[in-house]
Amino acid sequence: MSAVKLGMRMSKHAEFGSAFTLMELLVVIGIIAILVALLLPALASAREKARSVACKNHLSQTGLGLQMYVSDYGFYPPMAERGTNLFCFDRLFPYYPLCWTNASWNCPTYIAHNGVVSRDSVETNSAGISYSYNYMGIGSGGFPGFPSSVFGLRLGLGGLPKFIKKEAGVFRPSDMYAVADARSIKMPGLGIGGCIKMSPWVLSPLTADREAASPHGQGYNILFCDGHVVFVKRSDYLFPPRTAANWNSDHQPHPEAWAPVDLWAVQN
Repeated sequence: MSAVKLGMRMSKHAEFGSAFTLMELLVVIGIIAILVALLLPALASAREKARSVACKNHLSQTGLGLQMYVSDYGFYPPMAERGTNLFCFDRLFPYYPLCWTNASWNCPTYIAHNGVVSRDSVETNSAGISYSYNYMGIGSGGFPGFPSSVFGLRLGLGGLPKFIKKEAGVFRPSDMYAVADARSIKMPGLGIGGCIKMSPWVLSPLTADREAASPHGQGYNILFCDGHVVFVKRSDYLFPPRTAANWNSDHQPHPEAWAPVDLWAVQN
């Protein structure tokens, strides 16, 4: 055999020998698919952790604004004011110059899940924002037989200007909830809607079965009156025997204001 023919045969052998067979390609594709399937949950988890960190930063900024407001006025902002469309977060604008109707003010997880941001819907006290204000304390009302006397306790930071809580009226600022991720509801055709008011029990007896999942895994980011932010598990946040005192300015649990057990969002 001539050297030329031998070279051509070896060249063809090398050419065919270096190519992938169909089976080899399928194996490679299968391995890549497995690696992607293994990596996706980790990537999703990392993305959500980043959103939670950003959410905590938003709440920290709100906390700084809240502290400066209280330092200037000596009391906490009211949740609302009759005859206006002002809410507590509008009053913090001079200290945190970003309007709450701006998507970048809100929790990034809430926005990523098509959360509603709307002043009009918030005026109905039912939807439109990712963070809620603890204006009522543990006595949220909204269930049959709710004792009207509980409203007189003024356990929260204040709903209307005449009910505002003075700075000295919060017994333990480091232990009282001020602002938290909204407990959201699933609204057909509108995505996710957040509540302006915090509720330890249910969004209302009529909407309890439409509660959206907790925004950050199994819990909520919460700003306390002294300005620090903590992640609190849903099983603690919404279970009165464990955290009822954290809702109230006098740091007392006030079981007389608790809803019936069968309406508790958390039963354990």
